Amino acid sequence: MSLEKPLVGACGVFHVSAELSRRGWVAMPTIRNKAGIDIIASKEDRDVKIQVKTNSYGKIKYPMSKSNEDLIEDNLYYIFVTLKNEFERPDFYVVNSILVADYIKKTHEKWVTMPPRTKSGRNMSEEERIRKRSASTMRQFPNYAGNMIPEFQEFSIEDYKDEWDLLELV
Repeated sequence: MSLEKPLVGACGVFHVSAELSRRGWVAMPTIRNKAGIDIIASKEDRDVKIQVKTNSYGKIKYPMSKSNEDLIEDNLYYIFVTLKNEFERPDFYVVNSILVADYIKKTHEKWVTMPPRTKSGRNMSEEERIRKRSASTMRQFPNYAGNMIPEFQEFSIEDYKDEWDLLELV
């Protein structure tokens, strides 16, 4: 089953809201009118803001924009959702915004200066390639450049699978 792109995102928000509710949180989707925040959740005396990024059917890389590297708050979390087959529970990865922002910023800086992996970029001068890549507003989380930065070599998104307890630490 294949969903249209806007439905994939909405599906992720509602899956996260349902999972939060199941875990005792009051989850309020923002209906896309609050920049950078898809869900506001409360439990006892804790409030968290959540940005949901969703991919469909087995993908574990999430496209993000440059603006995500500026979304940093102690109580802001990214929940990355990988949808599966229609009747299967999706995979959830819960990551603090501070780590996500740092990862996106540093891996993009590294990627800008790396040689191209495909033939299409090899015809450009290094200066032209760096200028073009620097202007890019799209990021991937996680991405292959993370393997080349010492502080992220041990990073694996799988380590954050179902780490819902991170929300309790706020």
